[in-house]
Amino acid sequence: MLYREVGQYKTSYEADQAIFPIAQDRWFVLALVAFGFLVVPLFAGQYFYTEVLIPVL
Repeated sequence: MLYREVGQYKTSYEADQAIFPIAQDRWFVLALVAFGFLVVPLFAGQYFYTEVLIPVL
């Protein structure tokens, strides 16, 4: 990625073992999931659903 973990210290074992330990990673994944569930269904056409989305899933 384009950033580092500088200044983001872990204070517990649970925080050290997190799947997304960096706050920027968590926000990026959350934004990506929100985009997939909110924006794509609003603007996707029939072609996108049948020819692109279903084979990828």
